[in-house]
Amino acid sequence: MFKWNRVLVALIGVPLLLFIYAGESFFRINLYGLPMLIFTNLVIGIGIYEFYKMIKISGKEVYDKFGIIIAITIPNLVYLSNQSHYSYLEQELIAVVLIVATIFMLTYRVFRNQIKGTLEKVSYTLLGIIYVSVFFSQIINLYFLGAVFPLILQVLVWVSDTSAGIVGVTIGRKFFKNGFTEISPKKSVEGALGSIIFTGLAFVLIIFFYERIVGVTLGQAFIAFIMGAIISVVAQIGDLIESLFKRECGVKDSGTILMGHGGVLDRFDSMILVLPFVTMVLYFFHLYVSYQYGI
Repeated sequence: MFKWNRVLVALIGVPLLLFIYAGESFFRINLYGLPMLIFTNLVIGIGIYEFYKMIKISGKEVYDKFGIIIAITIPNLVYLSNQSHYSYLEQELIAVVLIVATIFMLTYRVFRNQIKGTLEKVSYTLLGIIYVSVFFSQIINLYFLGAVFPLILQVLVWVSDTSAGIVGVTIGRKFFKNGFTEISPKKSVEGALGSIIFTGLAFVLIIFFYERIVGVTLGQAFIAFIMGAIISVVAQIGDLIESLFKRECGVKDSGTILMGHGGVLDRFDSMILVLPFVTMVLYFFHLYVSYQYGI
């Protein structure tokens, strides 16, 4: 049966995402990155709610309201640190927020004489904050580094997910009989490999598009392919991590807010891991260049 609700969400969501990622650059307007900030807050706010809801469905306890407040605080700190041009403060601020949140929860349990479930409740609360908020907030760092970064990563994630599905349906289980993993039995090795190849090729095409004036060497194309392939691997791991959480909690989807597409975490599970991964790579590359050339 054709699901019009899925089409409706796509027709609204895709143009909206394109505006958030590239609207300021394309229309040459300065909105100070506020559309990206609002978008990030919405994804994190809804995502952390879905995460804690899954945990509670599994019968475990979590400080959901407190965790949501802390989670929403982090992207705004990241935004302010970028706006103040002292981005190095962001790392210290996030560390301080996590430390204060941990101390607060533990102190609260001490004064309430609550022993049983302390490790579980505090740990799950912090996991949600780190996994959803700290990880996804890196999209703001990448946006201020260059608005093209989040857009390219989102396109590559879409290619990775779509190609994995198409290849999996077409030739899945024909060469490798066993599933890719017990975490997500429907995924096939063929689908995973196809995703890696097509995402690598997609990044090569993107590089050709941006460098069409000066041209692209064979070596640059090869590097682009490897980078795209690595992004695909990370994206698929991110997808599997979300599937791991859902299986642990005994739920099919993280939520129902996106009609026919599940929840926010279901749509951005790959990006949640890709964003911090790319941020770390760029950070260590910057350190290397600074060390080599004394910049």
